[in-house]
Amino acid sequence: MRDDLGLGISVLAAAAFAVVIAGCSSTSWQFWKSSSPEPTARPVVRTAEPAKPSKPAEHPSAAIDAEATAPQAPKKYTPLVGLADIRFRPGQVTVAKAEEKILDELVRWLKAHPVAMVLLEGHTDDLGTRESNLAAAESRASFIKSYLVAQGIQPMRVVIEAVGSDRPLCMEKTDACRAKNRRVHFLVRQP
Repeated sequence: MRDDLGLGISVLAAAAFAVVIAGCSSTSWQFWKSSSPEPTARPVVRTAEPAKPSKPAEHPSAAIDAEATAPQAPKKYTPLVGLADIRFRPGQVTVAKAEEKILDELVRWLKAHPVAMVLLEGHTDDLGTRESNLAAAESRASFIKSYLVAQGIQPMRVVIEAVGSDRPLCMEKTDACRAKNRRVHFLVRQP
């Protein structure tokens, strides 16, 4: 008797689950879009404009749809004025003691601007393969990110971009020029 009751409950639960799934198939599974507003959506404020007789009136919903779907420009990262890039020797991933002063300035600035974000662009010289240069650039930027986090900066405020040798400061094929390209460059963004 007990096994029959357990089997009956299992069958009933399976049937209820099937009904729920079948009912959900006609609705959108993108429930998260309705649960919170999109961050780029803004309320549209309209003012009345006089109608122009030479042009047929546009359907009002078409104008609203066009404004709602217009792409919003993302907030850009900008250089932090007065903060020098961190330079690296060939094959070096860690920061020298002298370079820590620059990072400490960045930490002070980030603590003074608690909602700002920093982008760490890792650059390398043109020696080596593109893949090895991107890996070195990411390792250098990751080292700096770990330094910032150790100083109390939240990890989500630090973004890394490995550029490698794709955007050099100097194009000459000299040691002095290549030394300028081995760097991590800082860009910031404030909401």
